[in-house]
Amino acid sequence: MAYNKLAVAEAKNAGAEVEGAGGISATWRQVRAHLRDECGPAIYSQEIARLRVRVSETGAIIIVAPSTFNRDWVEDHWGARIRGIWAELDSTHRAIHLLAEGDPEPQPLVAPGAARLSQPSAPVREVREALQKPLSSAKPSTQADGESDADNLGETRFTFDSFRVGPANEVAAAAARTVVGAQTPPFNPVFFYGDYGVGKTHLMHAVASAFEHHSRPRKALYLTAEEFLSGFVSAMRARDTLSFKEMVRSVDVLLIDDVHFIAGKPKTEDELLNTIAALVAENKQVVLASHRPPSELQVADERLRSVLVGGLSCPLGKPDLDLRRQILDCKIAQAKCHYPVLDVPEPVRDFLAARITTSPRELEGVLNNVICRTALLGLPVTMEAVSTALRELSLSSEKRLTVDEIQKAVASHFGVTPADICSKRRTQSVVRPRHVAMYLSKTLTTRSLPDIGRRFGGRDHSTVIHAVNKVTSMMESGDPIADEIDRLTRDLQG
Repeated sequence: MAYNKLAVAEAKNAGAEVEGAGGISATWRQVRAHLRDECGPAIYSQEIARLRVRVSETGAIIIVAPSTFNRDWVEDHWGARIRGIWAELDSTHRAIHLLAEGDPEPQPLVAPGAARLSQPSAPVREVREALQKPLSSAKPSTQADGESDADNLGETRFTFDSFRVGPANEVAAAAARTVVGAQTPPFNPVFFYGDYGVGKTHLMHAVASAFEHHSRPRKALYLTAEEFLSGFVSAMRARDTLSFKEMVRSVDVLLIDDVHFIAGKPKTEDELLNTIAALVAENKQVVLASHRPPSELQVADERLRSVLVGGLSCPLGKPDLDLRRQILDCKIAQAKCHYPVLDVPEPVRDFLAARITTSPRELEGVLNNVICRTALLGLPVTMEAVSTALRELSLSSEKRLTVDEIQKAVASHFGVTPADICSKRRTQSVVRPRHVAMYLSKTLTTRSLPDIGRRFGGRDHSTVIHAVNKVTSMMESGDPIADEIDRLTRDLQG
């Protein structure tokens, strides 16, 4: 997808295929493990498991998909997340390119040794070039050139027209439309939050596209937090932070996704705070998104939290049955652009909408699997074929819990906040629920101990082990905490 994005590439020495590149191979295994946990077995087996990785001659990471369709789908839905996870695991801040089999490798943005301090750094040049591209210049692509059929703010399907609204997201949708239609920002910043896959990124792109297509077009820039972070770090290394700031702050609308990845990084937090303050002072719109509300972000600078809390916070929850059915109908209509003969009967649609309750993203992943097992083979989409596909995917109807959900449930049960649980406080009123939350995260999710520790305020895996052992010992000794954990487990599992 050809979004306005910040380039994060630094040319490296010649690399090799992943075979033999132990560090890259190990990082890719960790990235895939994260994705498997987050996207579920349906999406992972069909879309992620088929990807392979190598290192380009310039040192960039090349992720290769078997087809252009697979490449575009992964880029649309998981590209930013893949780059974000990789950035957490690899401190080298390499560029990451998602290509289809046979696509030419992108040329390096800066030739080794050729950069001069008198010229804008690679990140800044990329921002400048992206901002100078008029929206009307975007053209549909062909498979030959390897481009997606997106305009420079995202595919046309990521619009308000394709964003289905229900009780779970109506506040966020209304706020987004209000912001686009206002002469000056009515709320600033606007902060969308909710679990992965509930539509935050779709809504962000819809806002960006609507601003550019408005009767009073305004310049919009969409970035992931990883792109903002990596771009800022690259600009500091190139001693070109002034140009970076000018480019990011020259837009009328700045949208940053997954801002929780910036939390806890003091220098980048400071730059984000100053950027938001500068844009708000000039009556320019700021739109942010995260998997947690601003009050629960583990920020190092309380000034940043104050600015975020002072805006408008809009939740996006998991869709109910009616909204899932609307989303499924929309996805099927979009799929018909690729498969005109696709016909999904009403009973099958009702079945899928009722069965897949986790997120719209997983619902779409299951639909893709059904299409691959039926329409692509010239077979009708029947209830029997769908049931077979779901069995082959080993898709469980049980609710898949997240650490965030466990923290919220435990906090509510003990009368504290999720921020308290993740804080450094060591009072008994906080330590007990923290230990319980860590125990439940270990027993009810597939997260690794280091990952659980990171989600509890950046703690070490040994802290999680201590908490699990502590709670286990208390339960075996007949402590009333056993009843509380039993009650919490039943509530969490529905």
